[in-house]
Amino acid sequence: MVNRLDITSALNFFAKWIVPIMGMVSFSFAAEIEVQLDRDSVPAGNGALLTLKISGSEASEPRLPQVENLIFNSRGQSKQIQMFNGNTSVSITYTYAVGSNIPGEYVIPGIDVTIDGENVTSQPLKLKVTDAGSVQPPTGVPPNAAGQQPQEQEEPESDEKRFGFLTVDLADSERKHAYVGEIAPVRIRAWLPADARAQLRSGIQPEGKGFTLHHVSEQPQQTQEMRDGKRYLVVTWFGGISATKAGKYPASLSVSAKIAVRDTSAPRPQRRQRGGPFDDPFFDNVFDQMDVPMIEKDVTLKSDDQEIEVRPLPTEGRPAGFTGAVGEFKFEGVQIPSSWKTGEPQQIAARLGGSGNFALMNAPQVTPPDAWKIYPGKDEFQAGDQASFSGSKSFQFSAVPRKSGNQEASLSFSYFDPVAEKYRTLTTPSQKIEVTGKDIVDDEPVTAPAVKEPEKKSNMIAAQHLKMTRKSSLIPLISRPLFIPLCVISVALGVLGGILAWLRYRREDPKRRSLAAMEKATREALETVKQCVVNQDVSGFFAAARLAIQHRLSVLWNQPAQAITLAEVNARTPENSPVARFFREADHYEYSRKSQSGVLPEWQTLLDEAMASLSSTAR
Repeated sequence: MVNRLDITSALNFFAKWIVPIMGMVSFSFAAEIEVQLDRDSVPAGNGALLTLKISGSEASEPRLPQVENLIFNSRGQSKQIQMFNGNTSVSITYTYAVGSNIPGEYVIPGIDVTIDGENVTSQPLKLKVTDAGSVQPPTGVPPNAAGQQPQEQEEPESDEKRFGFLTVDLADSERKHAYVGEIAPVRIRAWLPADARAQLRSGIQPEGKGFTLHHVSEQPQQTQEMRDGKRYLVVTWFGGISATKAGKYPASLSVSAKIAVRDTSAPRPQRRQRGGPFDDPFFDNVFDQMDVPMIEKDVTLKSDDQEIEVRPLPTEGRPAGFTGAVGEFKFEGVQIPSSWKTGEPQQIAARLGGSGNFALMNAPQVTPPDAWKIYPGKDEFQAGDQASFSGSKSFQFSAVPRKSGNQEASLSFSYFDPVAEKYRTLTTPSQKIEVTGKDIVDDEPVTAPAVKEPEKKSNMIAAQHLKMTRKSSLIPLISRPLFIPLCVISVALGVLGGILAWLRYRREDPKRRSLAAMEKATREALETVKQCVVNQDVSGFFAAARLAIQHRLSVLWNQPAQAITLAEVNARTPENSPVARFFREADHYEYSRKSQSGVLPEWQTLLDEAMASLSSTAR
């Protein structure tokens, strides 16, 4: 007779080590029942393993059906309770050995269970009981499974994959590539031996520099799957990867863990004789492995170097207002005051929702742009899912109207849709506003005076006079006392005229005026940086600092400041330049979304180096 205490201890052992290695992503489950057989054919006198999983807050004992010549033998039960955001999920798994001493094909009817007051019935199953003299390998069990004679010698596993391995692939199976600046969702899976014990020592870490990893889920999912004829416990995370350069890069990730597996090279214990109608070698092996020693080792599970193609954003059709946002977005709310006064700033609020790289999303633009003067503001992101792929981002910024009277204003936002593979521009409906006050007039360019034509030379001979005075001196002019002072005065007047002409030309030079406007905008942005440092506003610091660098680069590269993105900075500047490093540091802060108590000194130092390098380049 089988010792009940041994069976109970064995089931407790499996429930403790093989069921959740880590917490799964929790949410509220509806009443549900799952039933399955580990194999659909067994010899007479042996049993198949039937598992019945019931999900729900309250469930009754399952009511097993009565089938002629079919025997059910309970192997115990396990219970799992999960809580997430105030919701509780309870699942109970019952295990039975089912078989018969009489060959034939049996139908196991649906098993009735009352879950949360609702009667739920499982799907029926089929079990074939063969003659005991013709034992066949069970369906779904590999040739060398417990209780079967080995058909051929298996190739030994490498030491790395013996303890498990990682796989990484794009979550969207229809897409085989990503775009520069896009946060592409990926599925990261750790494949662990089904009978292993594991303890993670770190989170998922990138191995290479081609990709940046974002928003990895804190609570992974757990399943059991077959791969290459072997059963694995699969732990699944969801996250995102992004790249700043086009090309093909290996998506190499790793995780540190302590894993214990059974030492298959150790001598097998002598099998205990069990007798009875369920003297199945399959169950004998399960209980005999309890005595097999474990090998524990600190390992680093690594993924294969699977390459993911990163494509550059197309230049054709790129809107002037595009600042690097990649995904799918829409306006969820806009607030523009209906009454304004020139010279007095007011706040404009907007909220954009959807999915994509919210970290690189800048505030929408006010149109028409020449009628407004815009000042940097603040933004706030609210995640819509655990991995932060979807959500909404709110913007608040100040604006000053330049002209009075009845005006119309709207907001526009441009982004790249990676699914449709084209740029899109969102524009809100025009809103009528009333602006009072006087128009703000910028410094108008000074019109250069018409150049006078030189006077025509006279045909008279030098020193010839039409009229001669009664008295004239014969002393040469060069010998007269006033000649030298007059020459000096003439030279001085000529130099002064040249200086005045140069100053007039310099004042009217369009390039100089553009440079002066850039320097003014840069100084305003740097003043905002200083204010953010005083207020310990990290988001405002990076936004204003990035804008100051963009203004400086706009003159050097002859393109709008808002259109300069990290991808273009990486393409046109050395990788270790202060400008590229500051842009990457700003993106890293935006991607990580980590709370920071204040502006770090090294950020200010890096900004100073970037501005100094651009100043020297401009000179």
